[in-house]
Amino acid sequence: MSYTTADPGPPALRLASTGTLTYGLSVGEVLGVSTLNGARLIAGRAGLERVVQRLNVMEVPDILSWVKPNELLLTTGYPLRNTPQSLDNLVADLDERGLAALAIKLGRYLDVLPAEMIAQADRRGFPLILLPNDVGFDDILNQVLTDILNRQAAVLARTEEVHRALVQIVLCGGGLQEVVDEVATLLDVAVVVLDGEQRVLAGAGPDEHVQAMRAFDAGRHAACGRGGCGIIGAHGTGDHLVVPVMAGGFDHGRIVAFSPAGTLRGTDLGILERAATVAALVVTKQQAVAAVESKYRADFLR
Repeated sequence: MSYTTADPGPPALRLASTGTLTYGLSVGEVLGVSTLNGARLIAGRAGLERVVQRLNVMEVPDILSWVKPNELLLTTGYPLRNTPQSLDNLVADLDERGLAALAIKLGRYLDVLPAEMIAQADRRGFPLILLPNDVGFDDILNQVLTDILNRQAAVLARTEEVHRALVQIVLCGGGLQEVVDEVATLLDVAVVVLDGEQRVLAGAGPDEHVQAMRAFDAGRHAACGRGGCGIIGAHGTGDHLVVPVMAGGFDHGRIVAFSPAGTLRGTDLGILERAATVAALVVTKQQAVAAVESKYRADFLR
């Protein structure tokens, strides 16, 4: 069901669904590249959907100072050869820092991995990968980083395609409702535009989902900055993605996407940001038209 405060305009220009594009590769996808044909996942199967956005090589024992979230960390075990007991805590330390997975070569500096390390990886859903000895790190780095960059380029191209389609909707006379309808279809979620008083200006999606967004904590919407709020897990009720609608330095409200199944992804933020920009154009156009109408009405009454 759709909600709007304006009359419906022309039909929206439909694009295909955004699908499952992400800014990186899942660990499962990384394991599928040709250079890792002989790699084996020995623990952490539950974490195969973790996203790899960058790679790093462990060359020093104090690697924790140099790692970043969403990294696939490669190692031969050389930095740990004299302190094998540190392996027991390595998985927990890497997981707490948001790494995607650890890939290790055995046989030269380390012969086996401790049972506690493997058990901890399974408990945490942290993928632990055994690398084939005949594959160089340079080959892994080259292929995986190339695939990640290609994926990121596809995400950016898709976001720009969506932006052009939304602008075209407005150029063809569409309003907030048409923009919201298109975004809801693309992301397969419910979407609403709220004004500064948290009133629904336009909405699309199942009625119960739109109602859930209307009941969503307005204070959390108001706390969003210019860059959006990202994905908010609303106490088991699904994911909310919130982006402010800004124009000319003024805050005109929020555009909110809701997925009860928690299917919103980080890449959806880019699409919602484009939608917020287009929504700001619609709002400022409406304000300009209202100002002109008010002027002529005042002139007529005089």
